[in-house]
Amino acid sequence: MYPDKKNLLQLVALLKAYSIKQIVVAPGSRNSPLTHSFATDPDFTCWRVTDERSAGFFALGISQKLQEPVAVCCTSGSALLNLGPAISEAFYQPLPLLVISADRPAAWIGQTDGQTIPQAGLFKNLVKKSVQLPEPTTQEEEWYCNRLINEALSALEHHGKGPVHINIPLSEPLFNYTAGQLPDVRKITRSLPERIFSTQKNSFHNRFKEFQRPLIIIGQLLPDTLPEDIPAKLYAQYDCILFAEHLSNIQSKDILHNLDAILYTLPEEKKKELSPDLVVTLGGHIVSKRIKQWLRTYFPREHWHITENGEIADLFQCMTDVIESDAETFLHSLLKEESEEQTTKPWQTYWSQLSASIQEPDCPYSDLYSTGLLCRHLPANSSLHLANSSSVRYAQLFSLPKGIQVYGNRGTSGIEGSVSTAAGYSSVNRELTFLLIGDLSFFYDMNGLWNEHISPGLRILVNNNSGGEIFYALPGLDKSEALNPYIAGNHQTSAKEWAESRGFIYLSAHNKDDLTKNMPIFVSQNTQQPVLLEVFSSIETNTGIVKRYYHELKQVVGS
Repeated sequence: MYPDKKNLLQLVALLKAYSIKQIVVAPGSRNSPLTHSFATDPDFTCWRVTDERSAGFFALGISQKLQEPVAVCCTSGSALLNLGPAISEAFYQPLPLLVISADRPAAWIGQTDGQTIPQAGLFKNLVKKSVQLPEPTTQEEEWYCNRLINEALSALEHHGKGPVHINIPLSEPLFNYTAGQLPDVRKITRSLPERIFSTQKNSFHNRFKEFQRPLIIIGQLLPDTLPEDIPAKLYAQYDCILFAEHLSNIQSKDILHNLDAILYTLPEEKKKELSPDLVVTLGGHIVSKRIKQWLRTYFPREHWHITENGEIADLFQCMTDVIESDAETFLHSLLKEESEEQTTKPWQTYWSQLSASIQEPDCPYSDLYSTGLLCRHLPANSSLHLANSSSVRYAQLFSLPKGIQVYGNRGTSGIEGSVSTAAGYSSVNRELTFLLIGDLSFFYDMNGLWNEHISPGLRILVNNNSGGEIFYALPGLDKSEALNPYIAGNHQTSAKEWAESRGFIYLSAHNKDDLTKNMPIFVSQNTQQPVLLEVFSSIETNTGIVKRYYHELKQVVGS
């Protein structure tokens, strides 16, 4: 029987999954649940060494001989400090020493309770990875615990060997041995480039062919990162679907760009039925919250993430493989040697039909209308910068002319910096640079225009609805009495004086006629000054139009 500690059960099960069998144990009370688990499980070989300083070096000796990771487990307090010399030696040799330290609950650290010191991150400069496990009470916390342990254990021999520290708080009672077995746990496998081209049965090429419903999601990429012929060949050779948002800078006709809108129209049972059995992700962030929720609810059997740095980013809470490669190399490895096309593609055909049924918004004057009008009028070879929140989400509902390069600060999706980034980009761009931005984001970063390097090719469309429109679309927030004055940041400010003082041609629109008249001037390549177009609207009207669009979409597609 094992102790009833979920973090401990995850750790023990994952040690087995990673084939870490040698455990050096120093006696103690707080780590006794760990000691009991190791000592009573025949899959582990336990070595008892009372002095922690000696225990650490004893573990190093075993690791030197066996050339494999070895764990050393200690109790809380100063016991951990005594492992410092061995940890530093493991760091510089380097050797894969796994330090497992039991700890008191976080609430008692610094409260003059016995055997408590701040153990988390204690050796941060001398270990490859240091994690502090939660004491899970929810499913999400248990997933978090599993992910942290995976990150730690996979770091032991990732890009060279070295020590890793796992700190595990254990609350009393410590001696409830009521768990009859270990849980089924998920091991996240890191794969280096040599496995990508492996001819073995478990190679990714062969594994990919086994799935019936594969989905490839392309996140944010810089232009020209991924050749468009590779997604086209995958689409032709396999019954797969590919999804990309504008920020991926992939405009292939074979790629779904409206998966978010499709998911909105589907009833819950259909979302479950159409969930993929494999998800392959590459690139940076994706904007769609709906896609994230879909895949976190209906887990695929496997999730492969392609990343050159090998970092574990478990976006959908179901990652199984981290593949260290650039996207082009890996996707190319999936292609069949012969270019024959698969004849029957029920999975792909169904999604393509759903995608074709989604119509772009045809709506009255609003932020959504101005966004669509801009997208249709973007000149060839121009670049489009999308600010945070509504700007990037509305733009995704419209197709873009071929060749438009798209950028956005989606690393953290913050309100700051969109104006400054577009200004910097335009200063070295020979073609026109467009920025689609909301009022709060614009005024927050209006000092981005306060420099001597503003290009005459900069074009800024400010959707000014006197506040943060996105906050009115969040379910339940409309009931807050603080919404208008505080949360949404309502105001009565115009960009006119500031834009003109910075040398911009200023245009404004209060209706469709104004917008239609000013759009040709706004997108013209013949002006010798930068241009700012301020589109005035109301939050209430905008919110109603967006809701109506999605409601009508569901009526048409879902019927």
